[in-house]
Amino acid sequence: MPEYLAPGVFVEEVSSGPPPIAGVGTTTTGMIGLTRRGPTAGPPTLVTNYSEFVRAFGGPFDFGSVYADQSDLPYAVKGFFGNGGRRLYVSRVAPATASVTKATLAGGVVTRLRRDALVGATVLALGTVRGLRVGSKVRLVQVKDGITTTSADLPLTAVNLATSEVTVAALTVAFASGYTMVLTDVGTLAGGVPSALADPGAAKPGSFGLIATSKGTWGRDLRASVAYRSAGRGVVKHALIAGGNTVVPVTTTAGFYVGAWVEVTFGPASAQRVYRKVTAIAGGSLVLDGANIAAGAWNPVVPLTETAISTCEFDLTLAYSDPVEGTTVTERFPGLTLANIPGRYYVTALSASTLATVDPGVAAPADDPFRFPAPADGLADALAGGSDGTVAATDAEYIGTDGGPNLKTGLLALEDVDEVALLAAPGVTTVAVQGALIEQATRLMDRFAVLDPPHGSSNTPATLDAMQTHAANFDTRYAAIYYPRVVVTDPLSGGSRVVAPSGHVLGVYARVDNTRGVHKAPANEVLLGITDLETFVSNGAQEILNPRGINVLRDLRAQRRGLRIYGARCLTSEADWVYVNVRRLFIFVEESLQEGCQWVVFEPNDQRLWQRVKDSISIFLTGVWRDGALMGAKQQEAFFVNCDRSTMDDDDILNGRLVAEIGIAPVRPAEFVILRIGQWLGGSSVQEL
Repeated sequence: MPEYLAPGVFVEEVSSGPPPIAGVGTTTTGMIGLTRRGPTAGPPTLVTNYSEFVRAFGGPFDFGSVYADQSDLPYAVKGFFGNGGRRLYVSRVAPATASVTKATLAGGVVTRLRRDALVGATVLALGTVRGLRVGSKVRLVQVKDGITTTSADLPLTAVNLATSEVTVAALTVAFASGYTMVLTDVGTLAGGVPSALADPGAAKPGSFGLIATSKGTWGRDLRASVAYRSAGRGVVKHALIAGGNTVVPVTTTAGFYVGAWVEVTFGPASAQRVYRKVTAIAGGSLVLDGANIAAGAWNPVVPLTETAISTCEFDLTLAYSDPVEGTTVTERFPGLTLANIPGRYYVTALSASTLATVDPGVAAPADDPFRFPAPADGLADALAGGSDGTVAATDAEYIGTDGGPNLKTGLLALEDVDEVALLAAPGVTTVAVQGALIEQATRLMDRFAVLDPPHGSSNTPATLDAMQTHAANFDTRYAAIYYPRVVVTDPLSGGSRVVAPSGHVLGVYARVDNTRGVHKAPANEVLLGITDLETFVSNGAQEILNPRGINVLRDLRAQRRGLRIYGARCLTSEADWVYVNVRRLFIFVEESLQEGCQWVVFEPNDQRLWQRVKDSISIFLTGVWRDGALMGAKQQEAFFVNCDRSTMDDDDILNGRLVAEIGIAPVRPAEFVILRIGQWLGGSSVQEL
């Protein structure tokens, strides 16, 4: 109770009625299966369209005949969204024999020719002149139409920093800019200036390693490119250098930071382009490491008119393009350093990448600006190695393991996603995996599993006997199975491919839920995104399968009704739970009530609470009834809610239990429509006018 101790006006907020109960979502789906790439442990990934799925997991793949029965997930996802699905959680499965791709990057300076160099040319336009000075050597290597053309090692006689051009002896062979890389002899720093390698073709100094974030050969299509930048640029006030220390007055300290490498250029010669580290920033001056700077030592030398100073960082760009769908994922990490500078450290930046991270198996490079990565061809480095596995994923790998917090795998990872209301493992038809789907749905009581049919030998359609034998393995009110498989267009081959129907069927579930409601049976609905069914199922064959809870996909094109789902039964022997929509309606109501009544816990357990609970549930069920999900012309015929002394005794109350009894009358589908027609003999009458 509030306290009123002093005179005044007090404003209080009071509730105006029973807390409302919101309906939970019924279309969020969870799928497990093999993909080209993506995380294999931890929370499942949410995607809301097929393009997002391709960016996160890649498109269709062909890992060989070993995985022929396990490659349906990308097609199922496309069918799910194509038929009306909106939210999908994906848990990737990868065989234990799969491995990651890697690359060890090199430093030094390798660049590209920016402009064609004709025979007799003496000026070369380069992508960068970083580290180059008069006396450095370059080697041009052109790879065009399978032919490699290499120049002699060319000493530089001039370097134009403003235009990134260098002067060499006249060329005897022409080089095309789009096909030519430029090797240099720039090595690591020695005494503040870059050392010279034996020749431009010598091994470059090592940089760091990259490792793909997930298993598979997909990383071979991953490219790492590098660009060099300067966060801070200024001009040295050379006339103010007093000498006897390393304090350097500059026009601006913006963009400079402690720990940064800086490049100081005051002339074209080797010793007139030096590199030092910033140890402190004092007012308008930078304090550098190294030997003291004599007065006048950094005065600009002709043709330069000022002494430039700039920081040294690199931009790393990772790009992956799916080889089938062509979708490109690009991640750019700007302004990186090899030193552990907050906000710039390459290890920290790459830890957020979804494509590649720093390989801990490669020794970290020394902090040297010429150990910044330089792609071997001047464009981009590719990762190599890796494997998609040599043995198909096992049932245990699909079911998953609990490796600790946020380290669950397979189906087990979907267990922690409360929003999931539908489950599938497209194309996986082993009794163990399908049984695990059913077990999770039954145990959690908040989701429903859709199972795929097995196939015959040599990937032929399963026979009716085989389907009945397979379905007989299960008796559950929390799953449904569909037959036969569907035919889709395959972007891998350009032809047709037979795939599991579960993804397309779940898309129809979502479409019907969003347009009609969860109480509408997801049947007599057109399947979109398919070209045919694996086999034709006649009316007589369906008469065999339907009573056994096997939902049939029918080809009704002869009736101009397309390809349709023509069954809505659960795999159960319980007559009360035959229909899919009845089971899913109860899941919806139960989950909504469970989440919507959380406010009741620890409230005073008396008649006032009982009435509020009853009113809250009744209002929710009234809305469900008005949506057409419950039978009855009146509310009293559709549901009842009891929460009073008739549902609780003294023992319940003393032990802190509140018990409410709820009954609902769900609508059931008109599965068999019978129109009785007979002859009517019209009567006659005589009337006197």
